[in-house]
Amino acid sequence: MTALTGGCACGRVRFRAEGPARFAFVCHCRACRQLTGTGHAVQAAHSRDALSVTGAPAAYTRDSDSGHRVTQHFCPDCGSPLYNFMTRGPGMVMISLGALDDAADIVPDRVFHSEQAADWDRVPWHDYTQGADK
Repeated sequence: MTALTGGCACGRVRFRAEGPARFAFVCHCRACRQLTGTGHAVQAAHSRDALSVTGAPAAYTRDSDSGHRVTQHFCPDCGSPLYNFMTRGPGMVMISLGALDDAADIVPDRVFHSEQAADWDRVPWHDYTQGADK
């Protein structure tokens, strides 16, 4: 995959990130659960400099449970979560896999904050009995 392209459900905001993702992950932290409205977020880490956006996304910044600042970008019309920036990885953007046009080639290879995962929301390929995230 030479670029990740995607956008919101209504089409108002589109984005493109040149090159392949660095890695993909599932995160069960409280901030990700609240920002996605589900039990976890599934995202791909990408170089922030490679991201271009058309349209005007809205943004919301908050402190995460780990103390890092997270700025979530989403469509102001339909509310689709698109991507976020974190102070923990200043050179990276975390792109929501659900916002991609085609995420078939991206497979999450790590899980963050598995200790916060709800019993009803477990990804089948991760061994939660290990107690340690990758």
